[in-house]
Amino acid sequence: MLKSKIWTWFDNMNDLHLSGDDRNSVQSHLDELSKRLTAIIILIIILTGIWSFSIDEILNYVLGRLDPCEESCVNIFSPDEWAGTRWFSAAIIGLLTAMPFAIHQAYSFAKPGLLPSERRAFVIWMFMMWVLAFGSLVFIMAEFLPWLYSYGHSFNDDTGLIGRYDAAEMLRISISIAWAMILVLAAMSVVTIAGMSKLLWSGNAGWWRLRIHGIMLMLLWLVIPVNLPGLLFTLTILASGIVELIGWKSFRASMPIGHGMQELLDFEGRVHRVLYVDCRCCGTSPKIKPLKGMGMVEFSSVCRDSEQQDNLLDVVKRFNATKVVFSGCVVESMPVDYMDSLRFLGCDAATLNLARISVARTDNNDIDCRLAMASQTEPWSEDNVVMRCSELLEDSGISTILFGEEIPFGMNLQSNEAWITNPSNSLIQKIDDLGISMKYCSN
Repeated sequence: MLKSKIWTWFDNMNDLHLSGDDRNSVQSHLDELSKRLTAIIILIIILTGIWSFSIDEILNYVLGRLDPCEESCVNIFSPDEWAGTRWFSAAIIGLLTAMPFAIHQAYSFAKPGLLPSERRAFVIWMFMMWVLAFGSLVFIMAEFLPWLYSYGHSFNDDTGLIGRYDAAEMLRISISIAWAMILVLAAMSVVTIAGMSKLLWSGNAGWWRLRIHGIMLMLLWLVIPVNLPGLLFTLTILASGIVELIGWKSFRASMPIGHGMQELLDFEGRVHRVLYVDCRCCGTSPKIKPLKGMGMVEFSSVCRDSEQQDNLLDVVKRFNATKVVFSGCVVESMPVDYMDSLRFLGCDAATLNLARISVARTDNNDIDCRLAMASQTEPWSEDNVVMRCSELLEDSGISTILFGEEIPFGMNLQSNEAWITNPSNSLIQKIDDLGISMKYCSN
């Protein structure tokens, strides 16, 4: 997902804002990116120069492993191509040794615009790729390619031909195969980690496919020599096929279910996913049970803590919540950018205002809080609201219901009284049928 460092390029769009986002200009982001890339390139150049002093010994060892003949049959037919291959090999080793620094720079640049789950997935992927890239390179150069060249050379022995091989060409083919293997491993690990993190499922599989295959094939075509079309075609088919095979399950996974959320249908048959945000608001909001079908996440102070706000956005995005219901947090008091982010994700917001309601009485009765939960609509119908509230009020000992647009400041509810915010006419009629008096209150 593109975050602030890219989203902020579109100044006039309502987008996703995280706590680490800044409001700097596009140029400032480009300047930061340029500085980090410059530092990486300078380090690669320095390391390439250092490795150039010992590259001959390294290439002699590699060619010794690749040589399929009992007596050496590897030759240099083009000194200029060998010189280019020599420096290219030094640059490859320099790039590999600079990877830890490059990974740190990439993470530092991307971190402010990543959701918590994306940060974890990014860190895991970077560490995994460093290990896999180094291990696969050693395996390919030390074991797989020597076997492959020996297998191919055996056909020469069967025909009686004497094999003579270009050292530069052998290294170019070897680097191409190794590079392809690293790219395939990178794509495989992305698919695997994204699937395990519930970031990839059938609904966004097209988005992931476009980027994974696109980036992998672009980098593959950039490295493989143009004079090897057969190798390019073969590696392209194999790379794409392996990624699709590994991601078969993830690309076809159903929408992830998390935190107890269930798909709820409204009277028009539309699907809703409602998430109850049990924010204790620094201990001022009581804990009550959510409605059936609601998911639930718990926070200590999501209304004040920016990190907890990011975590909530992460849950909403990953599990496609269409509505969040805050326990005590007042929606109007939340940061404007944060509410815009929820709307950007297609998520509505409501509040039970429990922190305010709970201070309206001195006893330990939580009937008002439970009525606030029972009064929730969308996607529930009005009939559901009436049924839930009437069940709570029956045999509750409540004889008077106070109601209004918002609970008045300084209200003190008695043991036989309860509060309901903005009850519908049908609910008022049902309460009246129960023999409970209704009293309108306002500030």
